[in-house]
Amino acid sequence: MGKLHTWTLIACISCVSVAEAANVVVESVSVEKSKQQIKAVGNAEAIHSVTLYPAVGDRVTAVYFKPGDNVAKGDLLLELDSRRQKAALIEAEITLKDADRTMKRLEESHARGAVPQSDLDDAKTLYELAKVQLMQAKTEREDREVRAPFSGVMGLTDVEVGDRITTQTAIATIDDISELYINFNAPEAAITVLKQKSSVEVVPWLGDKAYTAKVAELDSRINAQTRTLRTKAKLDNNAQQFMPGMSFRVHINILGEELAVVPEAAMMWGAAGPYVWKSVDKKATRVDVKIEQRLAGRLLVSGGLNEGDLLVTEGVQRLRPNQELNFINEVQLAKE
Repeated sequence: MGKLHTWTLIACISCVSVAEAANVVVESVSVEKSKQQIKAVGNAEAIHSVTLYPAVGDRVTAVYFKPGDNVAKGDLLLELDSRRQKAALIEAEITLKDADRTMKRLEESHARGAVPQSDLDDAKTLYELAKVQLMQAKTEREDREVRAPFSGVMGLTDVEVGDRITTQTAIATIDDISELYINFNAPEAAITVLKQKSSVEVVPWLGDKAYTAKVAELDSRINAQTRTLRTKAKLDNNAQQFMPGMSFRVHINILGEELAVVPEAAMMWGAAGPYVWKSVDKKATRVDVKIEQRLAGRLLVSGGLNEGDLLVTEGVQRLRPNQELNFINEVQLAKE
């Protein structure tokens, strides 16, 4: 009876040793940096934005814009009554021309010795004063006009032709929205990444599409109470789909260490935790791993996996340690 048991045991061992090779699908292990995403709330601000006021007060004679108009730098937006200033400008031009003629005539007379140097000097002084008066007249005339300081979009206005306004009257706002600043408070943990002038993802509060905004400006200090840093990221808005004041969700991605990428289908679970199978000399080798991050369809793991190792991705359910493997897919044998 004892001999029968012995022969049975030997037969079982023989069956194991001659077990057929397992048909599996393998792929080369790649690595990917882990990501930590920090979220914040941001508000959009025009890249340039001002409220327009007149330089002087008087009656409005013309308004050349409507709310929502796109205007170019230097465009005339509003004009005040300038009849006196136009007359003063013409008078200054006449005075300058007369002073110029007088100075040239005295220069010719002085060259012939007909007039003293003092008369010529007085004429030159009057000429220079006339140039100053003309400059003042031009400035006073220009003060009667309100022009766009930069290209942008005009806001609402309550000013109409015939209104008498003062230097304290807000005419309208103008915003350059070709680009927007997304203002947000970044947590202290993200400062290293932001200092590298990296990019952040911004998502409109009422949307789900992500856009890339480049970090443009950082405050000089961290808020001691909130432990955050005021940050501005610049978002392209040439299509003008966004407006100043809109809210955005801000996602800051922080890259960590490089980890092995494992498809979800290749992951197995045992009493000691997760593990995978890899091929070493075309034999199954169990590798215990630790899941560091879950991504769409894949896992980032730490453990005994290196870049280029052959990972078994299909046919893992019945594998045993040191079992022969038969690759049923074409694979670049980097390690074999």
